[in-house]
Amino acid sequence: MTKKKRHSLLIALLMLVLGLALSAFGRSLLAGKDSSSERIAHYQETLLEYEALEAQNQRLIDQNEQLEAKKDVLIASLEGHEDLDQLLKERETYAVVAGLTAVEGPGIRIVLQDRIEYDPTIHPIEAIVHDKTVLHVIDILKANGAQALAFNGMRLTAVAKIGCIGPTILCYDMRQMPPYVIEAIGPIEDMANAIAADAYLKHITNPEIGIRMNVAVENNLELPSFSRTGDYRSQINLLELR
Repeated sequence: MTKKKRHSLLIALLMLVLGLALSAFGRSLLAGKDSSSERIAHYQETLLEYEALEAQNQRLIDQNEQLEAKKDVLIASLEGHEDLDQLLKERETYAVVAGLTAVEGPGIRIVLQDRIEYDPTIHPIEAIVHDKTVLHVIDILKANGAQALAFNGMRLTAVAKIGCIGPTILCYDMRQMPPYVIEAIGPIEDMANAIAADAYLKHITNPEIGIRMNVAVENNLELPSFSRTGDYRSQINLLELR
């Protein structure tokens, strides 16, 4: 092969490599464009869904305000009724029991956390906090005089709707994350002693199982009403595209 032919062959190979490189670069640009378009479309879809939920939430707020206004009118119509004071006291009592009013008072705060560095291959399943663990603590507190309860800042009604889907604990269908905080207003000494004496809690908090539990006495706990449960509007300020 002559020197001229070798030179031509090298140029041809270089052109081929350059062509392949340009082709790959073009495909990457198109793929990036498609990916960006998908992200924008997903963002717009999420934004529309958020706006629809926000509008629905506002409609529910308006309906609630209308019902509250009707309630006030009905109560006002009872002015002068001899049993009005008794009815209002009963209403207030039932509202507290149902968790419909914010309350405050002395109580205890219990924090439950999974075992540190939990490994399902070597540690027992009891080493992570389950819904039954939370419900067990709540039952103890109720049995020892708890008058109002909250779980991770969510007020509990007479029927605590707490369940589990896999490793995830749900409270009134809302996902909860550790640490799991249970707050109870009531007789501090009775509740704290019952928690400390419970055999099951002693079992799961021993070093072999490793559940971490902390009990703190609080002179004044403030628990929200159930109607404020799950209101995250104050925490939402914008949607971001990443």
